[in-house]
Amino acid sequence: MKIYADILFAINFSMDFISFFITSMIMRRKINKKRILLASAFGGIYGVVDILLNLDTIISIVVSVLSSLIMCLIAYHEKTIRRFIGMYIVHWGISATLGGFMSILYSFLNSVLGKYIENYTYSQVYTGARFFIALALAIIISTVFGRFFSSEKSVKSTTINVVVNKCSYSIEALCDSGNLLTEPISGKAVILINAESDLGRKIEEIPEIFKRFIPYKSVGGNGMIKGIIPEKIEINGSERAGIIAPISKINFAGYEACVPSVLVN
Repeated sequence: MKIYADILFAINFSMDFISFFITSMIMRRKINKKRILLASAFGGIYGVVDILLNLDTIISIVVSVLSSLIMCLIAYHEKTIRRFIGMYIVHWGISATLGGFMSILYSFLNSVLGKYIENYTYSQVYTGARFFIALALAIIISTVFGRFFSSEKSVKSTTINVVVNKCSYSIEALCDSGNLLTEPISGKAVILINAESDLGRKIEEIPEIFKRFIPYKSVGGNGMIKGIIPEKIEINGSERAGIIAPISKINFAGYEACVPSVLVN
């Protein structure tokens, strides 16, 4: 059996790219196209090398797991191990599901379309044609699937520039219309910041006397967070009045902060 390295690379690259794309949409993570393309290229190269080396089954499984881990490290920039493990598990599930779907679809095309295509083409050509028909359908499905998740509920983000104690911070923030938190005395909107970020740690170091206490209610219960009024908040080139409050164990869809839509519009 002849194996064409360029075709094998294209197949693995395409399938990996689709898997990364769907995983990012499901986990509502910001899609970094360059990182996903690079990870998919790595997967395509691995697919060719794996065939050429013809490793034992156990070794092949171990190498496959390690290569998948490297691919996810390239594709996703997660700041905590827990978030990365979540992305890794979902990616594995999507890859397995997509691989199974392709196998079923390929078998279906073999049984239904094979007798028609085979009459008019050489066997090598029609075998490749069936695969690329299946691949085209998979791309269409994944595109529709991605647009379904990103239509009205797409993740919108913005860059906010904050000055605290004469130190400037540029932060990629999630715009959330559901963030209605305000400081009760001044009525200023509250920008939630990841407590593990550089700005979050900087605010934690500020003495309590300079902080504002902000009560909140959520599905998980009630509580109190502490924030500060920074020297400057700039969003989309305009200065805004607001409060920055660090909070722990909160996921902002991969962003460092969550800014109320009222401050962006």
